[in-house]
Amino acid sequence: MFLLITMLNNETNAKLNLDLNRELKLISKNEYRSVLRKYLSIEDFSPDKKELLHYFIFMLVYLFGIYSVANLPLFLPIKIVVSIFMGISLASLTFFMHDLMHGAVIESKRITHFIGLSIGLLNFFPPLFWQRIHNFHHARAGNVDDPDRIYIWTEKPKNVFEKFIYNLRVSRDSYNTFLSLIGMSLGFFWYFSTMLYALLQRKTSFKETSQYQGINKLFKVKDTLIVFGELLLILSFQGFLFAVIAKYNFLTYFLISFLPVLIAHFTTMLYIHTNHFLSPLTMAVDDPLINSLSLKNSWLVDKMFSNFSHHVEHHLFPAMSSSHYPKVRKLLLDLYPDRFQLIPMLDAIKLLCITPRIYGDNTHLVTCDNSKQFTCLLPKT
Repeated sequence: MFLLITMLNNETNAKLNLDLNRELKLISKNEYRSVLRKYLSIEDFSPDKKELLHYFIFMLVYLFGIYSVANLPLFLPIKIVVSIFMGISLASLTFFMHDLMHGAVIESKRITHFIGLSIGLLNFFPPLFWQRIHNFHHARAGNVDDPDRIYIWTEKPKNVFEKFIYNLRVSRDSYNTFLSLIGMSLGFFWYFSTMLYALLQRKTSFKETSQYQGINKLFKVKDTLIVFGELLLILSFQGFLFAVIAKYNFLTYFLISFLPVLIAHFTTMLYIHTNHFLSPLTMAVDDPLINSLSLKNSWLVDKMFSNFSHHVEHHLFPAMSSSHYPKVRKLLLDLYPDRFQLIPMLDAIKLLCITPRIYGDNTHLVTCDNSKQFTCLLPKT
């Protein structure tokens, strides 16, 4: 298979990249940027402090939800509804945190980290850890060492445990489509645990794959201590919620913390899956219009979730405020109408359910037994 040869032979790797460039006519993101910048102003690249209003609104909703569930004499069904709204609010805060940690909201790194940590306390995710890995994803998008990619053929499940884990994922091979979609709510915990384990392995990763080997290189010893300090604060805060706010009541704690976290993680993982897991690998050339996918959503959904559906736009300009992404989308539709990939989110979710999550080669997804092959999403031309 392509990727086995790619990782073992540098000379063949160069040849395959050349063949891939010819097949897909790849364009680097820097080439796109040089064209798009002609139509964008300096203000489009400035941090947008107005987005802080987004943070305050949804943080107040979340905190009021905690108070309501823990202190008001509400019927259980009403508490569950409040908890669901808390989950939607936490998802919104998580997408805000994504923009924030990219420097798209405010310039101060200290304030950025403090606000990010206030959200990380709620969604169980240490901000420095996420920031470093996510920035590495941007640097290596579409390549075999991208930490956010799915399986490649040489990593296909080989034993009972690996096949069990793989079949839990949203794919054609999943045990049950509905349950695999619901299971995405735990996907962030799995992602976090694998990346944390890769960080702790100073020489190599537990799978010894290129996807994980670069993780520990992103963190110096001081950074690792900061990450574990963040984790300690998160666990301490969650302990405070359980002991002081929920008064050791497991149901109350579940409703004020764990259920909202599951909803937030489900929402973010749903976007991550559709943004990348249907697209081909582009290897040495990071072409966001090929290796990423943008989604059509309603104006309200986009507003709540910081235009995260504008994912190709984000990969072109990661530090740009998401409030400007609709302008970039319009430019892409005008300048690259046959290349820019944009589909409704519901259609992308359907495709996730009928395609496998293993790259047989750079442009095809294959089932675990290699009996079926599906072409990744590609431009019209």
